[in-house]
Amino acid sequence: MSDTRVGATLTYTGTATPPTPAQVPVDPAGLVVALDVPAGVVLLRASLALRAPGDDVTVNLIPTATLATSTGQNTVDPSQSITWLSLDWGARRPLSSMELTLPASPTQTAKKGRLSIAEGGAWYPPTPSDTVGVNAVEPLPGIFASRLLVEFVEANNSHPPLGTPKTLSATKLANIALRAPARPPDLTASAGTGSGALFFHQALPMNARQELVMEDVLTQALQRAWPADLEAGRVTVSLRASGLGMFDRVRLALDTLDYIQRFSDGAEQRTLTLDTDGTAIASVSVPRDRALSEVRFHVRHALREEHLPLVPRPPARPSRSHRCGSGRSAAQAFSASRAPGALTAVDLHLRPGTRRVTGTVALHADVHDRPDEAPLPGSAVPLLLEESGPPPWLARWVSFTLPKSLALNKGRWWVVVTTDEGEVLWSLIEPASGTPKPGAVAPDTTLHRTEPTGPWLPRDSELPGEAPGAAPLWACARPRLRPVAPVPPPPPRLQLRWGEKVLDVTPDGDGVVHLDAQALAVLTPPGGTGEPPPLELIVQSRVAGEVTLSGLQVVIPRQETYALFPR
Repeated sequence: MSDTRVGATLTYTGTATPPTPAQVPVDPAGLVVALDVPAGVVLLRASLALRAPGDDVTVNLIPTATLATSTGQNTVDPSQSITWLSLDWGARRPLSSMELTLPASPTQTAKKGRLSIAEGGAWYPPTPSDTVGVNAVEPLPGIFASRLLVEFVEANNSHPPLGTPKTLSATKLANIALRAPARPPDLTASAGTGSGALFFHQALPMNARQELVMEDVLTQALQRAWPADLEAGRVTVSLRASGLGMFDRVRLALDTLDYIQRFSDGAEQRTLTLDTDGTAIASVSVPRDRALSEVRFHVRHALREEHLPLVPRPPARPSRSHRCGSGRSAAQAFSASRAPGALTAVDLHLRPGTRRVTGTVALHADVHDRPDEAPLPGSAVPLLLEESGPPPWLARWVSFTLPKSLALNKGRWWVVVTTDEGEVLWSLIEPASGTPKPGAVAPDTTLHRTEPTGPWLPRDSELPGEAPGAAPLWACARPRLRPVAPVPPPPPRLQLRWGEKVLDVTPDGDGVVHLDAQALAVLTPPGGTGEPPPLELIVQSRVAGEVTLSGLQVVIPRQETYALFPR
């Protein structure tokens, strides 16, 4: 069967890069989990685990921040002096360090930067220190802010008294770096196609090493976006943060159900033709290593209204048989304790001895425990067997349908096989192989003759290897009768087979077979290697006809964990 595993890939569509290969970035552009859903898959549960890195992993806020300076510029120009600059990165984040780098030339007096922070409102000094040095990485105490103001002053300039105007010092700046822990400042998630529908929002920054798990909300969002009508499709989960953040683990878990609604040949419905006492099989391709949780199908049959009083099951290569050919004929008697009804056909178990065999199969009345020389009127049926493959050929059932049904009375009657061309073997079996239940029809004497008009002779049972006094054998045949009173044919027997395990099943009154996981527990996954064995729906019927299987539904659970990152 085709693979029904949901494919999951992680893609980052932004422009920033992680500080090390151990993290994957998330930002306003989005971190996308793309799910490729095969046909016939239903989602039960989804879980997405996201883990933020520790605070030892940081990101530089400068590339995504809005910069403004005292000269009205939005970039740092080492050739121009400025007295202050401001940074706005749009999200509340803890600040871990800052570095103000002055150009090597020209030489400037000692400087320091006086800091103020804001979160969308007025500026206020950070604590415990409001200044940082230059030309060195200055740690910051994890203060939360969304904006930062740096005012340049002389290094020996103390903070002026309250209410005194600040004295700023024009400074040429070569570079600035402002770092914050890499954990995302916030997070939103949407699911669907395209931009999708928002289903999750966390406004606060994630904590260091925090693992955020989305389960119920993710399951509901994905189920709403899942391809309809069990069709194949793509569903995406988009993760976005207002500023650049990192994850050091992204792990997805899916519980799904495979819904198989077609047989192995791709058909949604199968009509099986069964011979008398025949078997037919419809196959369903299933994986070898997962248990079945549900099997459901509908059975409808149209069988012949006939009765089989005898249902022998001879081997494909019977060890003994009547030889019919070269003037030899064979006859098998049947006795009826009461009028059995009308004979419509008879099946004989025959094995061709030559590539072409012609002759006649006919019913004869009994005369002095021998077949009457003339067949019963309208009971003769042509015998024609033609083989195309190389010999030897196996024995098989051959059906002979009478031109018109023949009403039988109680007593004895005979089936006689006569050949005109070629040779055929009529299988002989022991009584135990086909002993009927007490009823109207039973096998009786079997005879043969060695020339067309010779006497009918019993078979000699004292052959080498046979036990003395053994019960007489009988020529294997299946009379097919139309009952005197209308009787529904027996329903077909149904089985499920998976590998070497077999389970008998019974439809309800509406012809529906519905098995849950408990009922299917005996059909354990076969495992192994190579081509997986199919799940087989076996239909057996004593009478010929057609059986239609429809409404197939095989449900197979699957649990998958996708370690999307780290790879």
